[in-house]
Amino acid sequence: MKSTALLLLFLLTGTLLHAQNLHWKVYPQAAVQAPAADIATPGFPDRNWVPAVVPGTVFYAYVKAGIEKDPDYADNIYQVDKAKYNRPFWYRTEFPAIKVKQQQRVWLKFNGINKYARIYFNGKYLGYLHGHMQRGIYDITPLLHSKGQNAIAVLVSPPRYDPDHNHGLANWESPTYICSGSWDWMPAVPGLNSGITDTVAISVTGPVSISDPWVHTDMPDTGKAVITVSAQLTNAGPVAITGTLKAVITPGNITINSKAITLAPGSSREYSLPAQTIQHPRLWWPNGYGDPFLYSCKLSFEAGGSAIDAITQTFGVRKISSDTTSLNGPLRLYVNDVPVLLKGGNWGMSDYMLKVRGSDYATRIRLHQAMHFNIIRNWTGEVTDEAFYKYCDQYGIMVWDDFWLNNMGGIDSLDMFRDNVVEKLKKFRNHPAIVIWCGANEGVPGGDAHGSISNAITTAIQKYDGDNRLYLPRSNAGVANPNFSIHGDSKNLSGSGIWANVDPNTYFTDPHNGYLFSRNSWGLRSELGMATFVNPESFKKFMPREFWAPPTPEAVNSKDNMWARHFFSTDGALGGGADPVKYINDINKSYGKATSLEDFCKKAQLLNLETMKAMFEGWNDHMWNDASGMLIWMSQSAYPSMIWQTYDYYYDLTGAYFGARSACEPVHIQWNPVTRVVKVINNRQQALKNLAAEASVYNTNGKPVTRYGKKATLDVSGASLKEAFTVLDDTTGLSAVYFLRLKLYDSKNVLLSENTYLLGKTHLDYTALNTLPPAAVAVSKPVLSGGHLVFTVSNTSAQSPAVGVRVQLLDDNNKQILPALISDSYFNLMAGEKKQVEVAADGALLKNGYRLEAKAYND
Repeated sequence: MKSTALLLLFLLTGTLLHAQNLHWKVYPQAAVQAPAADIATPGFPDRNWVPAVVPGTVFYAYVKAGIEKDPDYADNIYQVDKAKYNRPFWYRTEFPAIKVKQQQRVWLKFNGINKYARIYFNGKYLGYLHGHMQRGIYDITPLLHSKGQNAIAVLVSPPRYDPDHNHGLANWESPTYICSGSWDWMPAVPGLNSGITDTVAISVTGPVSISDPWVHTDMPDTGKAVITVSAQLTNAGPVAITGTLKAVITPGNITINSKAITLAPGSSREYSLPAQTIQHPRLWWPNGYGDPFLYSCKLSFEAGGSAIDAITQTFGVRKISSDTTSLNGPLRLYVNDVPVLLKGGNWGMSDYMLKVRGSDYATRIRLHQAMHFNIIRNWTGEVTDEAFYKYCDQYGIMVWDDFWLNNMGGIDSLDMFRDNVVEKLKKFRNHPAIVIWCGANEGVPGGDAHGSISNAITTAIQKYDGDNRLYLPRSNAGVANPNFSIHGDSKNLSGSGIWANVDPNTYFTDPHNGYLFSRNSWGLRSELGMATFVNPESFKKFMPREFWAPPTPEAVNSKDNMWARHFFSTDGALGGGADPVKYINDINKSYGKATSLEDFCKKAQLLNLETMKAMFEGWNDHMWNDASGMLIWMSQSAYPSMIWQTYDYYYDLTGAYFGARSACEPVHIQWNPVTRVVKVINNRQQALKNLAAEASVYNTNGKPVTRYGKKATLDVSGASLKEAFTVLDDTTGLSAVYFLRLKLYDSKNVLLSENTYLLGKTHLDYTALNTLPPAAVAVSKPVLSGGHLVFTVSNTSAQSPAVGVRVQLLDDNNKQILPALISDSYFNLMAGEKKQVEVAADGALLKNGYRLEAKAYND
């Protein structure tokens, strides 16, 4: 064996080509009258084929090529002939000859294809894939052409491409992107998002390759971690090879070596290195609780003193646990033994056409971090990209990760489902961000917590992921609750819904929701939402000019007009759960009937801010009594619409974004509008000493009403809350609309939290704002500080507050610069007040100049 190993000294390893270097084309199978072997042969005529997007979908390729009209706009996507795409398509590409040295192997690797695929290379059939998570890894060394070109061809068939099955996409076609057939927040996508939907790579290794690394951490306590590193070793060569598997963990330069391993020719086996204990490891913490620290583990297989193959895997060290006893029922999550109040949102798809890739996720996850969220729910597992998990790891955003099931319906193939569960676990198990695996949305898998589908999930988790995370069979209730029932056990989870705005006071007094699960419990709520109308700049990008008017209850009572096409409709399948009629009526009642689209949008943002802030503050107010977390439905938008979002499809930040950002800050001062109690919320693990809380009240002249002022000094333990004082027990002498300003300072007089409430003497009546004198808002030139542009926004008026000041970054052509991180917007400045606003944007977006525009409601 030693002599064989010596031959391997010169071998090179690494990835040769990625999908972006392979120039793919796509074309309907029905239009290609040729055998598969010919299509997969170099030189096959594909001049008329459409340039493909890989990773991506068939339909998006046709959109990007300009063959289909912009599907974001108007009702264009509803006009597409879906039969054109709901059928098989060929993908093909060619690449130059690869010079392979002795004993090198060349691999063709597919990381995911939706949903069925037959793979061919240089005229030969390689294999079949089923399910959008399954990988295909093929040794193409024997088939490589040493001169000229090599050709890859893939025949991709979409979900539901089976004349014997006449059923909906969910759940029968799982695993797939089940909402591609339409949901109540996105349209049906032609082709059902079929295509080569994940990465493709061609890599060169020695005869031995390493795959499926697993860095498993066991933490009896947070002072030490037992690390077990394992991986799959494959010897694709014709002779047996003896070598060692080596892991180097950094920082710390912790080295773990195996004993001699002999791999038979053509064999594959999983090998685990000896467990290694790390004393006092650096821990991964969720956003707001500490640093999301990541380790790196380099794995190499060495023979004859040389590495034949090597891969690097990042991982985090953290302990995940939970109980339902400390709060007498509701589930509470602990990270590193610290109780964490879950605050975050649900994602459906990242984009309805699956066009979000790579660094696109950085912006989205960074916006969640900036909202002070600590968790995202990957609803029904619609996000399958490694980049999503990578950025969640980096930004400290925990992931509640569903499998591809809604309610209790059956599936076509248990074997296919099981295969894809295993693939998902192997792909993503090293990500510390994932803290929960969840069997199904609003139901248990297959309707039976101990049935075949459930067992396929739990058995795979135990084998391929161990016990590093929680497993919840159902997203919104206990398994004892009958599927689709509105009554029953909800002790561990407190239901889902409602999905429409209510009186903000209700979030503090009544957790009741549409399923009646949580009649008496805030608990852990997996979904709670509201309609979220966008700003006019975004609205005009996707709605035709004839709809540039305030929505009316009559206009949205439709299944087929343009409002319905963008899910602002009373129809349940078209966003009716957001109750747009109530939303419209509440805006018109609270702020006065809108006179234009711009006027409606301006008023909508104040309702968005107030309602979203109240949702999270309601849970804050009941923290550990018995609230343990809440995830909004939804936190980002996959399709241009007016519901269920914080930032919109174009990254514009709505009032809901800033309501969430305020309420979810780790240290927060807030007011309960029902009990009148001011509380300090401390979501950090450390206690806070000698805090100074103060309250001020202002009338509509922008001047303080001193007799309402309050102050208190208090200590707040880590991961807890404490009452400071009551305020506004009466409103005598206050104007029709007034403002409550809360501030919290640390022991060094550093401002930790500031929170302002717009209030009406008549509850929710803010129509007096329409009689305010115009505000006088000025913006300073920016100062660069710590990578941010810092602007000072001033209300120079001596007679009036500047209410709901919206700020946005514009270029020299008065166009929005998006995305941009903005520290605050829709804020209130009393007479003579100033506020610093920090803005961050990619430098490339500033090439046409920039300025901060600030406009008040009463501008």
